[in-house]
Amino acid sequence: MFQELRSMRLRLTLYYTLVLVLFTFLFIGFAFYNIFYADGFMLDRELKINAGQVNDLNIIPDIIPEVHDERPAKKVPDGEKNADALFKFILRDEDMQITNSSLQYQAMFQRSQELAQQSWLSRKGRWDTINLDGIEYRIYSVPFHKNNENGVVQTYCNLTMIHKLISRFSYVLMGTGMIAILFAAFIGWWLAGRAMMPVRLAWQRQKEFIADVSHELRTPLTIIQSNLDVVVADQNGSIKDNINWLQNAYSETSNMGKLVNDLLFLSRIDAQEIKFNHNEFNLSSLLSELVFQFAPLFQNKNLKFSSGIEPGVKMYGDEVRIRQMVSIFLDNAFKYTPNGGSVNLKMRKIQNAMEIVIEDSGIGFDESEREKIFMRFYRIDKARSRKQGGTGLGLAIAAWIADEHKGTIKVFSKPGKGSTFKVFFPKS
Repeated sequence: MFQELRSMRLRLTLYYTLVLVLFTFLFIGFAFYNIFYADGFMLDRELKINAGQVNDLNIIPDIIPEVHDERPAKKVPDGEKNADALFKFILRDEDMQITNSSLQYQAMFQRSQELAQQSWLSRKGRWDTINLDGIEYRIYSVPFHKNNENGVVQTYCNLTMIHKLISRFSYVLMGTGMIAILFAAFIGWWLAGRAMMPVRLAWQRQKEFIADVSHELRTPLTIIQSNLDVVVADQNGSIKDNINWLQNAYSETSNMGKLVNDLLFLSRIDAQEIKFNHNEFNLSSLLSELVFQFAPLFQNKNLKFSSGIEPGVKMYGDEVRIRQMVSIFLDNAFKYTPNGGSVNLKMRKIQNAMEIVIEDSGIGFDESEREKIFMRFYRIDKARSRKQGGTGLGLAIAAWIADEHKGTIKVFSKPGKGSTFKVFFPKS
């Protein structure tokens, strides 16, 4: 089972990691798409705007200063020639001859002439990307007609810096993606562990439950078999002669029947098959009936049984389950209080809330066992509990009933001094 849980956790980790990685890469892809295409869109837009400004011939000198490089023949990328001007222009007439430009760059003049010719013939603007000396340029060409002058305006820019920024951003995204994958795997493993906790807890409880049930059933079955073996071996004896062995076997079958009933009840609790029937009922009358029913039982054991029940107190809840819960506390008090001891049942109303108190002068228990007593099959004195017919399930059922009614149970006990169980039900 442990291997199955581990395998399940690994599968869940893989699923969680894949989901987180998918969302991470979707985000990275979206960011890269926006950076790459947004930059391209903005660049083309700026080229077009600058072409419109250059087209206004009256303000060319004011918008983009004309720079003349007297150095002949030497081919230097224009991004190095005039670093202050991001966008450069070339102004051509209708014969595609250059009439003005921001730079003297012969390679650009030659390559852009064909593009200008195509734009002139198509009568519309166009964007192109060209490569000169290993450097990419984005160029926009558009025809113009103004003041009886015709020609083509071309604006262009060096893409080196943009490519560097995109490349750098790509490395950052890839590094972020790798870190995100490792982080997603860690988070996936953690989330899978959290998701597996209820399964692991349920498996552990099932394992403990099976072990406890096996142990609880083994003892009475062994006793029954041992007593019946004695009866079977005594072939000449009568029923009267073997009455003690038969009574022992019968007593253990009664204990087994009670254990099976409690187990079935708990299984119905776990399966959430038990439905509560909440109604308003008279809590005072219910407790008074229980006092009347348990009085002979306590009297036969020479126990002093007293009560202090506030009259006329009503409660909203399941009357049958509240009766069952109080009966469990009284039954425990009866079992664990020695002859001559005392048991007291009290109930009072506190600002529309109810408090039920069961006190006994029994064997008590240590402070360290306060939380354990509500665990299934936990018994402080196992030998004594089994002898008295206890199954170790009563307090677990009582705690469940109190919890279903939004109640809380407080326990006070000292070894040899007795125990006090206080059940507090809030205002309905």
